[in-house]
Amino acid sequence: MPIRPPISPPRRLPRRPGVRPRAGQGRLRLRLAASLLAVVGLLQGCRSPLLQPRQTLHVVVVPTETMDWLGDVDPDHRLRKPLFDAFHRLHPGVSVDLSLVSQDLLPELLDRGNRRGLAPDLVLLRAPMAVSLVQRGLLDPLPAGDPTIRRTLGLVVPRMLAQVRTSRGLAGLPALSEPSLACYDRRRIAAPPTSVDALLTLAASGRSVGLAVDPVGLWWTAGAFGAHGVLLKSFIGVPGPRVPVDAAERLLVERWLSWLRQASLQSRVELASGQQDLIRGLEGGSLAWIPCFSLTLPRLERSLGRHLGVSALPGGPGGPPSPFIASRTWAFGRNSSPRQRALAVELAAMSLNPLVQRDLMINSRAILPANRFVPVPVASSGRLGAMAQAMEQFTRTAPPMEEVLSADRLRRLMPPMETAVADVMLGVMTPQQAVDILVNLRFLR
Repeated sequence: MPIRPPISPPRRLPRRPGVRPRAGQGRLRLRLAASLLAVVGLLQGCRSPLLQPRQTLHVVVVPTETMDWLGDVDPDHRLRKPLFDAFHRLHPGVSVDLSLVSQDLLPELLDRGNRRGLAPDLVLLRAPMAVSLVQRGLLDPLPAGDPTIRRTLGLVVPRMLAQVRTSRGLAGLPALSEPSLACYDRRRIAAPPTSVDALLTLAASGRSVGLAVDPVGLWWTAGAFGAHGVLLKSFIGVPGPRVPVDAAERLLVERWLSWLRQASLQSRVELASGQQDLIRGLEGGSLAWIPCFSLTLPRLERSLGRHLGVSALPGGPGGPPSPFIASRTWAFGRNSSPRQRALAVELAAMSLNPLVQRDLMINSRAILPANRFVPVPVASSGRLGAMAQAMEQFTRTAPPMEEVLSADRLRRLMPPMETAVADVMLGVMTPQQAVDILVNLRFLR
């Protein structure tokens, strides 16, 4: 005996006084409803969504960093939610299977998934990691021939596209950026320093300044002395014939390292091993000024409230600073069906929609849009104004490069660079000795 699903008993619609039902009226309404459904099905592409099989889009998100100390297990959740909600409204029949995977485990997951045909359809990760994984063949380059992708690429900030350009094509579609900034305690600093000399003067006046000794945390200081272009030339080269670093360029790097040594000798300049120590120092009151990353702003706002000050990083005699900009990028898996690839392209392109980008920026106040046509409300938000200034500094100071910095290249360059810079700041090595090491890092290529 067939088993029928339970249904609710039929209900009689209330009659309006003075109105008698006409013969055949119910059948007419049914035919009209059926016709409307058929039209909707044609408009949505062939058939009604009620008849379409349910699709699953497998998305992997690589958290920005191991930042459990930020007090949020998944700090990117508030950034993704508006996008995924909008995508679900457009495709109610598509479920998004979301996984969080650390950067260290991602290559193994992709390799295993590719061999079994179970790799994700879409991955949100840092640009250098996307470049490395495309170069290794673990992810597909951007499907540049897709008409949706072609239209969307015209929206992206050009410097962000340059960060994902490889010999195999673009490694991904940039979605947002996280700039490095200056954070300070308004109770102790009325106006933030605008030059590196003013920063040391601030420390000499008794207000403690924090500096990280890792290369990423100190990268902004290289631009203040015009040394960042020389370092990039040494690390990865610039377009054109290969030219060695000349004496004038070596002098720029030496002046930068000498300033770092001078800063480390100040009693009120605290050297920290990383961003976590700097954040805790500012929260605890032992530090009055620190370089910070935009994703740390929500935590600092919770702890400092209205006393949190945010500004662009200070420049120097060599020009504006060279802030570190972390670009988050959509990359594409290798095992997607044509339907899944089309959905992945649509989701990635939707993240560049002006309304979505503005919503992400305004609600988080911790990221900047990759869509160059989305204005940043600098007049109404000092924090976003500082972030926009940092992005402008990055655009002005980022030189053309022979190739982009992949995560694999960074992994080889960082240890010797960090050792040389730390040894200078601790007095173990002279600036001149460190220059010899830094300008020869190209031999690690």
